[in-house]
Amino acid sequence: MGATEFVIETPDGDVGFAGAGSAAEFLLDGGFANADREPHWHLRWCLDRMAVGESMDVGPAHVVREAAP
Repeated sequence: MGATEFVIETPDGDVGFAGAGSAAEFLLDGGFANADREPHWHLRWCLDRMAVGESMDVGPAHVVREAAP
């Protein structure tokens, strides 16, 4: 796995991901994002457009972009 690009802070702890696709899958599979409201492609689109240092909340999870690819 490459460098951590996204860190997702959840009530159970922090998880790092190397890309927007795997971060989006984690958010959807973990029930943090609502697939009916935020389909995978849209969630990934939002993550891809985050600037380094930017953050957003997805349900009870908090996503921070720590690096660019």
